[in-house]
Amino acid sequence: MPWVSRPVVISETQRKELMRIARSKKSSEVEKCRALIVLLLAEGLKNTDIARRLHVHENTVVKWRGRWTGDNHNATIDDHGVLTGRPRSVLTPDKLEKIKALIETTPPDNKRWTVRSIGKAMNLPVATAQRALQELGINLTQKIKSI
Repeated sequence: MPWVSRPVVISETQRKELMRIARSKKSSEVEKCRALIVLLLAEGLKNTDIARRLHVHENTVVKWRGRWTGDNHNATIDDHGVLTGRPRSVLTPDKLEKIKALIETTPPDNKRWTVRSIGKAMNLPVATAQRALQELGINLTQKIKSI
């Protein structure tokens, strides 16, 4: 017996909202694509046809069919799902606190902290040190105001 996909049924209110998102200039391309996927699913098109038509992977269409037909009856287009993947191992909250404490000290050369010097002091790549500073909201190029 062949596999039959669950039909997507949307209300008239949901259809209007999805059409608004799909046509809006302010919606991101991702949101527009998601709205179109759900609208085409509601029309009864096959996953492969929708994927081909919108130039997305079939798994993307399957995911959105599942979100609109599964237990999540309140699914919205801006749902990004649960974070997946390997948990952070480099920039843990503890490591960020250590970097913040390091910046509050005087650098070894008595000049000023740079991204490279922070990376060297914490044994981190420069890109990771830069990302840590961004997460902490610290800009090393701002001039320090004297009192």
